[in-house]
Amino acid sequence: MEMNKKVLPWSPTKAQVYRMFSKLNSQTIKEEIHEVMMKHREKTKEEIKRKKILFHPEFQKLIELFGIPQGYEVPEGFFKEPVQKL
Repeated sequence: MEMNKKVLPWSPTKAQVYRMFSKLNSQTIKEEIHEVMMKHREKTKEEIKRKKILFHPEFQKLIELFGIPQGYEVPEGFFKEPVQKL
């Protein structure tokens, strides 16, 4: 069992998500964040660019897409079903 794991935030900023997934391609992360936010909020890409904080369902979708970032643990109640770790 790994020690000193951070707990996943409920509604992180885009910057926090970039840091969590720093081992992945930043352009891919950026595109997926925008795509998820546009679908969830029914907004345009230009409107989404100004938003800094992801809603919890948006962050959940990113975790489902990319897995749990290394060094993080999922708090109780974050998901209804377990998600595969990276």
